[in-house]
Amino acid sequence: MLRLDNQKQIGQKLKNLFCIITLLIHNNAYADHASTKLETGSAGAIMTQSGSTLPKGKLVIGFGFQFLGLDEIPDARLEQLGVANEDVHSTASLLNLTGIVAYGITDNFTVGLSLPYVERTDVREAHNDMGIGEAELAGDSKGLGDMTLFGQYRFFNRNKSHAALLAGVKTPTGDTDELELEGARFETEQQPGSGSWDPFIGLAIDKSWGIIGLSGNILYTIATKGTQDTDLGDTFNYNIALSYRAFSPEGSHDHSSHVHGLNIIHYVDLVIELNGDSKEKAVIASHKEEHTGGQTLYLSPGMRIGAKHSWSVFASVGVPINNNINSEQSEPDYRIIGGISKAF
Repeated sequence: MLRLDNQKQIGQKLKNLFCIITLLIHNNAYADHASTKLETGSAGAIMTQSGSTLPKGKLVIGFGFQFLGLDEIPDARLEQLGVANEDVHSTASLLNLTGIVAYGITDNFTVGLSLPYVERTDVREAHNDMGIGEAELAGDSKGLGDMTLFGQYRFFNRNKSHAALLAGVKTPTGDTDELELEGARFETEQQPGSGSWDPFIGLAIDKSWGIIGLSGNILYTIATKGTQDTDLGDTFNYNIALSYRAFSPEGSHDHSSHVHGLNIIHYVDLVIELNGDSKEKAVIASHKEEHTGGQTLYLSPGMRIGAKHSWSVFASVGVPINNNINSEQSEPDYRIIGGISKAF
């Protein structure tokens, strides 16, 4: 159960939620974290959540990955920051491997869960050794991440337009005791799991006009206090996608349908997306961490292929067009996303 202080945090943050979404303020976040993705096998968009839901009784099992290449902070700069006693970390890359299961309870209500494996490589940190600045190698942090449970309720379905509410919670099931090379415990922001219960809520919509599809979604995650007395900060994800059906054999289905025909290649969708991530500064033991935060906006071209027997394969490459992160962090350089799912 959430602790009482966490419940109070959630109540206060909910009061500010609609103002935050309306103004799209630039919140703050750790840059080396994977973006939220709730894959349910829908055609079209890749990172952007569709407003359509799975048909009743339909089961989707999938696997996906996100690889984030980061600009490392030079050792010389870490040494300078160490002298100044600044708590700064540099990371070379982030790999997030995720298994997902989704099921249609009704035609308008889908539930699912996802479980990631998370790996951060070449974590280095600014360190002060009796007045001498050092760039200390902490090593790699890897292990199981936090399991996410989610639901999607479609409340509008008319004229090839769909709208759905999204809700769920990230659970504290991930590893939180990974050790650095010197034996110290990685700080929470470098751990695979956070140790916190983080509920989220959002909205997804889509509309298709023949071979053209447009979709968008917003998702707000409330971070609560987890391991090592750390609150990693709320997250606001927003996405918009335009898709074009480049190939579809005669007699194929509607753009957002999950039902596949007898052709080996059922469809090929080309996609272009804008994917935004924004989070609050982290708080450790009531102290706000200055070297966390900012907003990243990706331009992400991609492709999704629907194949025989209800297979879906997708890939996307994201290039940051806005890296507005706070102070000293490893900036995202590029993002590669891919995966495969099977409907039963």
